[in-house]
Amino acid sequence: MKQKINQLIGSFFLFVILSGNIFFIQTDIAYSLEAKDSNLIEKISKDYTKKFCNSIGFGLSKESAMNFSFSENKEIFKNRKGIQNIDQELLSQKIASSVIDGCGYQLNLYGEKDIEEFANYYLSIELGNS
Repeated sequence: MKQKINQLIGSFFLFVILSGNIFFIQTDIAYSLEAKDSNLIEKISKDYTKKFCNSIGFGLSKESAMNFSFSENKEIFKNRKGIQNIDQELLSQKIASSVIDGCGYQLNLYGEKDIEEFANYYLSIELGNS
């Protein structure tokens, strides 16, 4: 009887330890995926901002610069692993903020209202090209 109780207690502790490890492994995987998405969003945002601001510097209109930058980025990142899983709303906010900070003054764009408008316009281009 005592041996069965010891086996039962040992099995219970083994179950707790294995369950805890599985939980932590899943948590690490989730954090890893978020970090990869965050890095990809950062890369796309930087690349888009560079193209957009250069286009504005060359004299393109805001709409033309957005369309050019969008289509160029689409082509560059189309085969990138995980691109389909990117949160487009988060990406649009990151791009809008980056563009406004980088060259918004050339278009007289400042503050949260302009960031929100730019992000919404970016999303409309994304939805129109999907």
